[in-house]
This record gives sequence, C-alpha cells and structure tokens, in this order.
Amino acid sequence: MIENIPTSTIRGLAIGLAEIVGDAKKDKPLKGPFSNADCVFYSYTVERYEQSGRSSKWVTIAKGDSSYCPFLLNDGTGEIMVFPKGAETFLSLDYEFGTGWEKPLPSNLVEFMNRNSIAYRDLFGTHKLRFKEYHIYPGDKAYILGTARNVSSHMNDHREKLRERLVKLKKDPKGMAEIDLNKDGNISPEEWDLAVAKIETEILEEELKSSEVTTSSPEIIIAKGEAEKIFILSDYSQKDLIGKLLWQSILGIYGGAALAMVMLLNVAYHLVILRF
Repeated sequence: MIENIPTSTIRGLAIGLAEIVGDAKKDKPLKGPFSNADCVFYSYTVERYEQSGRSSKWVTIAKGDSSYCPFLLNDGTGEIMVFPKGAETFLSLDYEFGTGWEKPLPSNLVEFMNRNSIAYRDLFGTHKLRFKEYHIYPGDKAYILGTARNVSSHMNDHREKLRERLVKLKKDPKGMAEIDLNKDGNISPEEWDLAVAKIETEILEEELKSSEVTTSSPEIIIAKGEAEKIFILSDYSQKDLIGKLLWQSILGIYGGAALAMVMLLNVAYHLVILRF
C-alpha cells in the first residue's frame, strides 16, 4: 500500500487515504519524558529484566506517547494538523539508558518512576531496567500515511467547550482523583496539562465525527480514519520504511515457521522418550 499510494502535496490533498511528507513543527514543543528534549511527538518504554528458572527476558512495565497532542506538518505548499492518536509508529531510537554495575538510576528517571508510581527497587537494590525514548524533533522530515478528514467551522467554539469541561472536571472529585497519576493527593502542573490535552482530544474527536463536508475552503486534519484503518507515522523515509517492513515480514514468516518446526521436533522427541 505504501508503494502504491502516491505522495500528495498538502495544497492538493483530497479527502480520504493519503500519503504526505513534510517538516514537523509545533508552536510550543513537547518535552521528552526521559531526555527532556524538545520534540513534536514522543513515545517511550520502560522495560525490566526478569528471570524465571533458566529463561530470562525483558518485560515492558510502562509505555506511553504524546498521541493526545497534535502537531503541524509543512511540505512547502501548505500546513496541515496531524492528530497522531491511533497511529502505528516507526521511529528511530533517540535515547536509551540501562541500569547496571556502577550505573545507578539518574535523578530524572527516579523522578519519572516516582511520579508514575512505578516500582524500581526491591530488597536487593534497583531492578535491572532499560529506558527507551523515540522522538520526532521540530524540523524533522516526517512520513504520514493516514486519512485526510474535514473539520467543520463549528470548531470556533472549541475554547468555550474546553473551558466548560475543565470547570466541570474541577467540580468532580472522582475525575480529579483519576488525573492524579501518582496518587499523592496533589495535581501537579504536568498532570493538569495531560488532563487538558486529553479533554482537547475528546472535543476534537467529537468535532471530527460531527463535521459535514463543505466545498468552500474546508479545514483538513490527518488522523486515523473510520473506514481506512491504516495510519502510519514515521521519521524514516519511504524507502527506508519499506525496507524495514520487508525485513519484519520475512522474519515473521520464516522465523515463525522455523520456531513451529523446532517445537514440533521437541514434542516428537519427548513422545519418543515417554514411549520407551
């Protein structure tokens, strides 16, 4: 599908599934949760190394992203807002830190773990952990394959809707408790910003669903479609992305077949032992 869909300019974008490439931008950049780097989009994982008998593996204990927060894409012909919620992301690794011998957890990561109520110590010390963070930086070339959708003119009352819902949230003890992520009884500026962003996302989704197609200068957003489920966000070029997906497919098909054969031989071996 990536190979068959031609890249569109933002100025000539038509409603429906579309492929665009442009420079990412955001008036107020986000901050990476581990690196504190300026970015327009981020995702992260926290993994813990676990051992059980003779086997061991990395287990994801926390993950997240900024999919609730839109950003802009500019290709020289115009700008369009990208709403990344629901996107399948293919991003290069920008930050990685692992604990180990003489590698204690730095203060910024300790603060992150405490803020999100994630255990990182036991009786024997700090767990073996691995932190990974992926970004799209301001000015990065981003590849998007998603659905171009109309946003109707009633978005002019967006701020009023947001104000009403924030007032309602402040009067709701249960709702305020839900946004207190670390359960310390206080709403930090970061927790409040997340709550505001999520409410803005809900409003935007409602407006997208209720919008009517207009023929006079419609505002358009790139997001996950209702009919077209494919939605890809990447900082790889189209060529590199296709190569990455190709190798994943090859490994998935032949690796899966090889694993099935090994398991079948293992079962047969044990049946033979039991028989004799």
